[in-house]
Amino acid sequence: MDPNDLIRSRIKKVAAYKVDQTPCPVLLDNKEAPYNLPDKLMEQIWVIMSGTELNRYPDMEAEYLKSTIAKKEGAKENEILLGNGSDEIIQTLIISLCDPGSKILVPSPTFSMYANIAFYLNVDTVEAPLNDDWSLDIDRTISLIKKTAPKIVFIASPNNPTGHKYSRADIDAVIDQAPGLVVIDEAYIDYSKEPVGLLYKDRPNVAIMRTFSKAGLAALRLGYLMADARLTAQVNKVRLPYNINSVSQAVTAEVVRSWDSLTPMFDAVIKERERVFGELESIDGVSPCPSTANFTLMKIDDGAGDVYDRLIKAGVRVRRFKGHERLGDYLQATVGTPDENNQFLSALRSSV
Repeated sequence: MDPNDLIRSRIKKVAAYKVDQTPCPVLLDNKEAPYNLPDKLMEQIWVIMSGTELNRYPDMEAEYLKSTIAKKEGAKENEILLGNGSDEIIQTLIISLCDPGSKILVPSPTFSMYANIAFYLNVDTVEAPLNDDWSLDIDRTISLIKKTAPKIVFIASPNNPTGHKYSRADIDAVIDQAPGLVVIDEAYIDYSKEPVGLLYKDRPNVAIMRTFSKAGLAALRLGYLMADARLTAQVNKVRLPYNINSVSQAVTAEVVRSWDSLTPMFDAVIKERERVFGELESIDGVSPCPSTANFTLMKIDDGAGDVYDRLIKAGVRVRRFKGHERLGDYLQATVGTPDENNQFLSALRSSV
């Protein structure tokens, strides 16, 4: 018997999610924070970790962590749902709200895991193409919403991979027309500093999704959703038990309690992002896109493939979009430390 015969045909059709992991001294491909946590905070974390009982299961509801997040955000504890990264929250939402054969809608291009997870769960994805400047084509988006009646609309703002932040007017228009849930994914909001706020308080068809991965805690894989308590109570039924381990709960709670200590890092990244953007504009053959995230998308006029390979040889790893219909000629570079950014800029100038 061939074990492949046991696999669903839909799964056989797709490739596993992979990223280039070629060893390089300069890593600007994963949109991570370029700095570790402040030393004083790290000292507190080591003390907390040393007291963690690894032989015990974690708090299944992560009550203390929820309470610290609720205090930070001005939300209630029962309005918060935690996930092992935003990916798990996306999966849990689709399982909870979408029957097989139903639809979600996303702007395109955007974070690939919305469509990937939907596909695994026999849910179709409707793509609303973005304008050339990566803004929402709001008329087309609204038309597709009315035509397809998606159960969930995912809007990443700032968007990944473009870095574009959508206008509040366009987001409000989508919320007004959507027949289902609108999830506003604010994974990069700490580098934009203009959150939409707790819209679900007045509009219960809205949920706000965030992650700690971009704020220096990528290794912990922890995301959270804020939504009407009636929604989180139902979606929580699908959440796997003990999904947030004890170390992640304890460390993240301490980081949230000390959140103001991260402000200098966010400010430094924003400052570097603007500097790097200006440098990219001065390079012939490179057309950077304005960004409100911790990365910059750039078009390589003569094609991205060869330039990417040259950057790898120079010891700099960025993100490419091989085979993508609209992004095949683009590269995306995370904002690193000033030294990392200088190495990237030097290598890029030698590669185009």
